[in-house]
Amino acid sequence: MPKITAKNDKRLLKLKYWREKIGLKQEDFALLLGYKKSNYSQKENGRSEFRLSEMLKIQKAINDRLKKMGEPELMLDDIFK
Repeated sequence: MPKITAKNDKRLLKLKYWREKIGLKQEDFALLLGYKKSNYSQKENGRSEFRLSEMLKIQKAINDRLKKMGEPELMLDDIFK
């Protein structure tokens, strides 16, 4: 079975897309989750899994930014599936 990476997993590409669309860097989400950038990068690149609590924090951060931009909020599936 091939290893899941950001290059072959659309879920991870969606997360990166939304993070970049709202103008945040990996460092921003690392800080939000209490990680070093390298640890967050491993998660975004598919080398380790996000926990539900982490996904919910990311969803809230994205939705807060989208709301300020006048954009509709996203469901977890819009970001992670």
